[in-house]
Amino acid sequence: MKFQSIGGGKHIGANCHFLQLDRIGMLLDAGMHPARYGHESLPSFDFVRDHLIDAILITHCHLDHIGALPMAIKNLPHSRIFMTYASSFLYSTLLHNTVTVMRLLKEEKDILEYPLYSHEDVDLVSYIVQGMKFEKSFKIYGHENTHEGIEGKWYPAGHTLGAGGLYLHAREGRLFYTGDTSASNQFLIRGAIEPKDPVDILISECTLGANEEAESIKRKQEVQTLIKILNETFNKKGTVLIPAFALGKTQEMLWLVNNLKQRKLIPDVDIYVSGMGRAIARIYDLTIEYSHRVDDQYFFDDVEFSVIDQQDTLSHGLWLKRPSVIIASSGMMHENTPSYWLAYKMMREPHHTICFVGYTSPDSAAHVVAHSKKHESIVLPGLSESVPRHCRIERVHFSGHSTRQEVLKTIQNINPKKLILVHGGNDAALEWMNKQVTDWNNKIEVMTPEIGQTIEL
Repeated sequence: MKFQSIGGGKHIGANCHFLQLDRIGMLLDAGMHPARYGHESLPSFDFVRDHLIDAILITHCHLDHIGALPMAIKNLPHSRIFMTYASSFLYSTLLHNTVTVMRLLKEEKDILEYPLYSHEDVDLVSYIVQGMKFEKSFKIYGHENTHEGIEGKWYPAGHTLGAGGLYLHAREGRLFYTGDTSASNQFLIRGAIEPKDPVDILISECTLGANEEAESIKRKQEVQTLIKILNETFNKKGTVLIPAFALGKTQEMLWLVNNLKQRKLIPDVDIYVSGMGRAIARIYDLTIEYSHRVDDQYFFDDVEFSVIDQQDTLSHGLWLKRPSVIIASSGMMHENTPSYWLAYKMMREPHHTICFVGYTSPDSAAHVVAHSKKHESIVLPGLSESVPRHCRIERVHFSGHSTRQEVLKTIQNINPKKLILVHGGNDAALEWMNKQVTDWNNKIEVMTPEIGQTIEL
């Protein structure tokens, strides 16, 4: 049994890990680094080019876990792809949008290798994808293991639509890979479920391992804070922009704002959502029976909202002339996305508010805006001219990740013989989790492998 991280590793990035189990070669996720461009954004497939990869298993459809999937297939053409049932409806929308973004970046940033893959490449993926329902066993066979195979099973991971933790039962051992998790219920998606069967090796995320503040945040209090922000902005005839990831956060915020309107806790203002957010909301409806929902009778088709796209943000912006809520991607405000250009326009006006509801990476436009001071001039990444920031900036916390105490509790509940920590927000996250686990049970072997480092398990 072998493990080797070829992308992301200890940190958040192009998450991709090689696993060899019972002579079956697998990749766990195939992500693209959200803050890098070109081939630098990809996992290091050269590490596994000489291995026979029989299966690629995708835990969920955020780009840092699925964005490099067509490239993985190009490099490793003998693989089959396994994901959850809901993810099998989602992946195509996310990957086709990535092709479109890469084509734009080719022109705007002169990135010659873009696009790294085509719409046709994305379409070809559909021939080898298998979508599996939660907690239903399936078999993974290899070119060197054609009879026994390995038993696989997806467990709900919370986090976002379709997110799953992967349980593998083989002769060599039993392994569980958490993927990204949310132990607590969100507005739409219920919290993660752990396997009850024994686990020898646990591969666990620890995104918030260094975030002590997240432990004390109460969702109900954050909702009250958001209500106050919305009403104060509307009283000034302003609009609230909520930058959000197209998958997950957009739908969570759409549910919340609509719920506040229905309960008359905010005025009956217009709600706008960027185009891909609507497309994904439809998939939430299509997969409601298989997506571990809080309310399996809630359909976005019954919610009244309008669509805003990138061209609209550049043309007229009528929604900025009356109180509204705009939920727009990307959450990081990447260049030339709707949230980027809306923020560029709204920052100049004191009656508007930009409200961040999740993590902002230090190298993103969202981070620049979120940490700016009122009335100072700032330069957004990709622009040469400065923009005065007169609008209100707020932050509320609706995390899609387990707190570090929740991750620690999961580790304790599973109590593996060996623990591999990945997806840490920083080195401090890994160090904290390592210490807590070791203090609790020093018989657990804790590992934090570097990219390219092979671990014999």
